Amino acid sequence: MLRGYFSTLSSELDDAAIMDGLSRFQIITKIAMPLSKPALVSVALYVFMIAWNEFLFAFMFLDDPSLFTLSRGIISLNSSEVPQQHLMAGAVIATIPVMIIFIYLEKFLISGLSAGSVKG
Repeated sequence: MLRGYFSTLSSELDDAAIMDGLSRFQIITKIAMPLSKPALVSVALYVFMIAWNEFLFAFMFLDDPSLFTLSRGIISLNSSEVPQQHLMAGAVIATIPVMIIFIYLEKFLISGLSAGSVKG
């Protein structure tokens, strides 16, 4: 996912940095990484959401209730004794960490969207 973003970075930036005497490592740390914060945050958020909501592997490989992930634990409660409202409440609670992380990282996403919008 990041390859496409890094391929859009201008090679003129690299050339200008080399002309200014920066090494390859300095180009990466001082130019490429600050410009790629929005892409890195997007990919990190995407990977976290996939890992957090992983159900299939946990369902197949975890048999010990003390090792259950949150989604596997919620589905193990699905029985006639537990009301459906409690299962839905558990599903809503499971989304809270993703929402908190998204709200925290939203400033990086918005800055990346608006970074190239104004010339000047």
